[in-house]
Amino acid sequence: MGLFDFMGRDSRAKSEQKARDSYTPSQNVNANTENNSQPLSVFKPSSLEEVSKIIDALKNGKNAVVHLEGLRAETQIRIIDFLSGAVYTLEGGVYEMSKDVYMFSPSGVEIK
Repeated sequence: MGLFDFMGRDSRAKSEQKARDSYTPSQNVNANTENNSQPLSVFKPSSLEEVSKIIDALKNGKNAVVHLEGLRAETQIRIIDFLSGAVYTLEGGVYEMSKDVYMFSPSGVEIK
């Protein structure tokens, strides 16, 4: 199953599951980068209009954790499409942390 399959989840390695289980949105988390640690911003958008704030954070070199639970599947897909285009332009990446929770990162960020 791929990134856009909202009906189910694909299996993950045990180490990735441990990382997801220990994650809470209120934590102040830093990701490892080539140069230094970059801040992590947490977003829970309620509409497409809020995506520009997430893209601005990515353009400023921040990682963005985006919580999409509670949104309609069509809105979730549109938000992921917009953000995927932004990280592609920024030569970054997309990581599925859990169902409906994704991390978007700009270039130079390595998630271990």
